[in-house]
Amino acid sequence: MASKTAIVLGGTGAVGKALVRDLLVNGSYEKVVAIGRRPVELDSNVPQEKLVQKSVDFDNLDKYRQAFNNASDVYCCLGTTRAAAGTAENFVKIDQTYVLNSAKIIAEQNPPKDNEKLSPVHFLYCSSRGSNKDSVFLYPRSKGQTEEGLKQTGFQKVSLFHPGILIVEEPRPERRLAEAVVVNLVPSFSRFFGLSWYAPVGSVGSAMRKVGEGYNVPESKTKVFEPTGTKVNEFSNVDIDLISPHD
Repeated sequence: MASKTAIVLGGTGAVGKALVRDLLVNGSYEKVVAIGRRPVELDSNVPQEKLVQKSVDFDNLDKYRQAFNNASDVYCCLGTTRAAAGTAENFVKIDQTYVLNSAKIIAEQNPPKDNEKLSPVHFLYCSSRGSNKDSVFLYPRSKGQTEEGLKQTGFQKVSLFHPGILIVEEPRPERRLAEAVVVNLVPSFSRFFGLSWYAPVGSVGSAMRKVGEGYNVPESKTKVFEPTGTKVNEFSNVDIDLISPHD
């Protein structure tokens, strides 16, 4: 791993920031490149000598192609909510179009080697429980369609993470009443009934990093997307907890 480079998309979000922190504290990458609309703000106690921050305009990604060069593993936590996006159209643009446009450029900037047909990049995407490309609801439909698009992009490997209700580590810029209720009630309720309903963002980030670095994924979890030959792994909330247990 010493010569590998990790790229993180969406590093300023709840999961993305936890992931960047985990990569810098526990990861074994030579370089961690955070690509986003603004820099990731980290505490001074987080080692940052391996961190490279690059600001881009996701509406004009062709201008920033060089930022995506030499990627080994790409961790994507780009996403938003319908309320934060303002409109359904804007939500899809941020949640889906930005992800797929980034993936397309990454595959092109990191082309197949030798006689291989697929980009050697391992693309790891934080999706959501219940993602479904055919759903009548906007959020799960967008996530499901994004997953389908990633399978078709042309990577050797795509890993899809489906966490449950996210428990944040830091207050969000915008206050969310429902989220406050979740943070206070769901973990206790879930533990009492032995359910797997929630996932701390730190556990999600840690699980993504471990899979990217070579966590031993059972063969039964790997499927081949036949149109491209891409190997696809999917991780449920239970899987995430097994990889990176939380209290």
